[in-house]
Amino acid sequence: MSRFDTYFLMNEEDVFDYVQEKIHFFPEGTRAVCKEIGDGNLNYVFRVADETGKKSIVVKQAGSTLRISKDMTLPTDRGRIEAQILGIQGELSPGLVPKVYLYDETMCAIIMEDMTGHEMMRTGLGKHHIYPEFAEHISTFLVNSLLLTSDVVIGHKEKKELVRSFINPELCEITEDLVFSEPYLNYNERNQVYPPNQAFVEEEIYGDKELHLEAAKLKFGFMNDAQSLIHGDLHTGSVFINEKHTFVFDPEFAFYGPMGYDIGNVLANLLFGWCNGDATIPSSTEKAAFCGWCLDSIRDIVDKFIEKYNKAFDRHVKDKMAKTEGFKEYYLEKILADTAGTTGLELIRRIVGMAKVKDLTSIEDENKRLRAERICLTVAKEVIKKRDMFQNGEAYMKTIRKAVEAFGVGESVLPVKKSILDYDTVALDEKERALVIIDQTKLPGQIKILSLTEIEDIWNAIYLLQVRGAPAIGVAAAIGIYLESEKIKGKLQGSRNFEPFYREFKKAKDYLDSSRPTAVNLSWALNRMEQVVLSNKEKTVDEIVSLLHDEAVLIREEDIEVCRQIGEYGLSLVKPGDGLLTHCNAGQLATVRYGTATAPMYLGQERGYHFKIYADETRPLLQGARLTSFELFDAGMDVTLLCDNMSATAMRNGWINAVFTGCDRVAANGDTANKIGTSMVALVAKRYHIPVYICAPTSTIDMDTLTGDQIKIEQRKPEEVTQMWYEKPMAPEGVKVFNPAFDVTDHDLIAGIITEYGIARPPYKESLKEIFVKKAIAKTVKKVIKEL
Repeated sequence: MSRFDTYFLMNEEDVFDYVQEKIHFFPEGTRAVCKEIGDGNLNYVFRVADETGKKSIVVKQAGSTLRISKDMTLPTDRGRIEAQILGIQGELSPGLVPKVYLYDETMCAIIMEDMTGHEMMRTGLGKHHIYPEFAEHISTFLVNSLLLTSDVVIGHKEKKELVRSFINPELCEITEDLVFSEPYLNYNERNQVYPPNQAFVEEEIYGDKELHLEAAKLKFGFMNDAQSLIHGDLHTGSVFINEKHTFVFDPEFAFYGPMGYDIGNVLANLLFGWCNGDATIPSSTEKAAFCGWCLDSIRDIVDKFIEKYNKAFDRHVKDKMAKTEGFKEYYLEKILADTAGTTGLELIRRIVGMAKVKDLTSIEDENKRLRAERICLTVAKEVIKKRDMFQNGEAYMKTIRKAVEAFGVGESVLPVKKSILDYDTVALDEKERALVIIDQTKLPGQIKILSLTEIEDIWNAIYLLQVRGAPAIGVAAAIGIYLESEKIKGKLQGSRNFEPFYREFKKAKDYLDSSRPTAVNLSWALNRMEQVVLSNKEKTVDEIVSLLHDEAVLIREEDIEVCRQIGEYGLSLVKPGDGLLTHCNAGQLATVRYGTATAPMYLGQERGYHFKIYADETRPLLQGARLTSFELFDAGMDVTLLCDNMSATAMRNGWINAVFTGCDRVAANGDTANKIGTSMVALVAKRYHIPVYICAPTSTIDMDTLTGDQIKIEQRKPEEVTQMWYEKPMAPEGVKVFNPAFDVTDHDLIAGIITEYGIARPPYKESLKEIFVKKAIAKTVKKVIKEL
C-alpha cells in the first residue's frame, strides 16, 4: 500500500516520490530538486527538476483550506474540473495551454507539463518585463476558448451537458462574495483597505449607491448567464510567459459564465502592471517602454479580440438564428460591455477586498501607492457605470488618460491619444478582401470599425448612413463593386467568357446604385468602374477584376488629393482668425481625408490661421453635432456647436465671415443639393452679406442635370424626426412628417463653387464648363507625362 493512497497535503520532500510512483517521469537514480512556486490564493504548486534543470515537471495540489484564509474551506476534488478544462482548452488553443499527464482523484493533484523557460507573468511584470506577443496570444486564446464553447457554435444539448459537468458552486461562491459583493458592503468584515486610502474608499466605493446597483446587475449576470466555458480567474498569476510564448493555466474557477469575465480580468491586471511601473521605475526611458507596452496591450487585446471574434463567428457559427443579420454585432456588444464591467470589478476588489496584488502592495512610497489605487478605482467606476460605451480599445485609453490626469500626470506615461482622424473613414483591406469603414451611426460615443465583405452589407452601410458623405460613398461603392467582382469571378470558376461576368457585374452595380439616389458620387464611381469593364472586353475576367481593383484604389487616392486642392483654393478666400460656419458634415468623415468644406479649416490649422468654427447641429440626424463638431474638436480646433435655428443670430452678431458647405450634387446652372437646411443658411447669409461657398469635387457636378428642379430628393423615415435621439417619442403618434434628406440651394445665393481645379463664379453655366475644360487639360497632361 502506498502512502499516496490516502489524501494528505504534500510538501517539497514528498513530491518527487509522488511523481515517480505515478508516472515514473525521471530515470532511476535521478537526483531531483523540488520547489514550491505557487503564487495564488488557493493551491500549492511544485516544480520538480533534475539537477541539470533540463527535465522538469509540475505538480499542483488542492488544499482543504485557502492559502489566504484558513477559515475558508473548499472541496479538494476541484482539480478534476481544472484537469478537464485544461484538456478542452488545449484542444481549442493548441500550444497555449500546458499538457496534463495525470489527474489523481485521491491526492487531488494534477501532474502537468512544466512551463520551463517561462515565468509567472505577475512576477515578470513586477520586474517590468515586456512580452511583445502577449496581446496576440491571449486574444487568440480568449476567442477560441470562449466563442467556441458557446451556443453560437456547439449544439445546445451538448452545451447544456457541459454546463452540468462544470458546475462549480463552491468556487463560484468565492467569486460572488470576493468580487461582486464584499468590496461594496464588507458584510463579512474581511476587506483590507490601505489605511491612508480609507476615507477615499468609504466615499467613492462604500458610499456610491449607483455603483452598488451596477455591481449587483453584473453579479446576477455572472450567476445566470451560462454563455461559455470561462477560465474564471484569468489574472497574470494564471499565465506563464516569455517574450515569444504564452501559457494559460490554473482554470480551477472554470464554469459556464459570461465571456467578458475572462477578458476583463486580463485588462485590469495589465493596468495594475502599469501602476507598478509608473510608481517604481526610476528611468524615464524604461518607464516609457514598459508602461507604454502595458497600455498598448490593453488596447490591442480588445481590438484584436473584436477582429478575431468577427472572423471566428463567421467561420464557426452553427445556430440558425445566430446567423440573423445584426445578431453577431449584438452578441459582441454584450460581451464587450461585460468585459468593461469585469475590468472595473477586478480593479476594485484587488484594492478594497481581501485578495491583493503585489503590483500595488509592493509600492513602498505611500503617496505613489495612494495615487495608483485611486487611478484604478476611478477607472473602475467609469468602466462599470458606462460599460456599454467600451466597445473598442481606444475607449479604455481615454478613460485611463482622464483618470491619470485627475490625479496629476507628473512623469506618468499616458496612453497615446488617438483621435478620430487616425482612423480610415473608408478603405480596402487587401488581406481580408473587405471594405473597412467607421460606423458613423455610432459616433461620437463609440468608434466602431466595420469590415464588410457582402454586397448586401455594403448596400445597407450606404443606405443606413454608416458610411456617408458623397465622396466617401463613391469610394465605398468603388471598393464594394470590386469586391463583388471578385466573388463573381469565383462563381464563374475561371471562365474567360465576358458576357456572363458583365451580366452579373451590371446587376451588382445597379443594386449598389439604388442605395442613395441623391449623391451623384455613388453613380459616378460605379459608372467609372463599369467603364473599366466595358473598355477591356477583350481581356480575361481575371485581368478585368485586377483592373477594377486598381481603379478602386485610384479613386480613393484621388479623393485625398482632390480634397487637399479644394482646401488650398478655399483657404485663399479667408484670412486668419475668421469665423467660419459649416452645415452638416463635409469633413474627413465624409471623405477619405481632409473633407471638402472642412479642408480649408484643416489646412488653416496646419498653418496657424486659428479660425473660429461654428457647426450647425443639422437636424434631424445631427451630423453637425455628432460628426463635424466631434472631428474638429478632436483635431484641436476652436469649434462652437449651434442649433440649426441659431445660425442667424451668430451671423447678426458678426461672428461669421464665410460659410463653407459640401454638396451631394451640383446642377449645370450652379443649383446645389446639400443636407436639408443648407438653403436656409444661404438665405440668411445673403441677408447679412456673408459669402456662401460650396465645396464640390468635380465628381459631384452633374452637367447633365440642368437645374436643381431636376435633382431627385431622397425622403427619409418620419421616425428620424419624431423619435430618433429621444428617450420617448416627442410628437403625437400619427402626425404627418415631411423629412427630405436634402434641399436645393439656388445658384444666386452661392458666392462660389470651389473645386479641385479652381473656383467657379457666377454665371455658373459658363464657369463650370471652364472647370471641366481645365480638368480635361490636366488629365491629358497627366496621360502624356505617364506615357513619357
